[in-house]
Amino acid sequence: MRILSALTVVAAVVVCAGCDGCERYSPDTVPKDPGTVVAMVMDQSGAGLRDVWVYVHDIPNSVGSTFSRGRATDAAGVAEIIGIPAGRRRVEVKAPEGYAALEIVSVDIVKGQSVSVPFRLTKEPIALIFSIASREAFPVVGHVERDR
Repeated sequence: MRILSALTVVAAVVVCAGCDGCERYSPDTVPKDPGTVVAMVMDQSGAGLRDVWVYVHDIPNSVGSTFSRGRATDAAGVAEIIGIPAGRRRVEVKAPEGYAALEIVSVDIVKGQSVSVPFRLTKEPIALIFSIASREAFPVVGHVERDR
């Protein structure tokens, strides 16, 4: 029995070697057929955006519901989320301030493979609303839009 337990622990360590999130898994809960999501988050010019949160949703748990895992992008705009069970999953980017929100993308995770998910964020126009009083004290209301 001790040999079997030791082998289970060794197998879990081998499956999760180098995994950023697998330390949360015990040998009994290592994801089935894990794959990797590699999200690339860029601005309009194609430059990587740092510290943008990327989430993988619909990860099944042992009680029949689901959970999400997230990670911030690095200096190159890349977030690698390892240990995602095979199957259809939703990937979402939380747009930072000043950028327009994006739709959530569905991807198929395949055992032992990485799926690349590119996101290009566009800047959101800033709306400035102002009021100027005229000599007659009637307000003049205006609306100005400009890019950041």
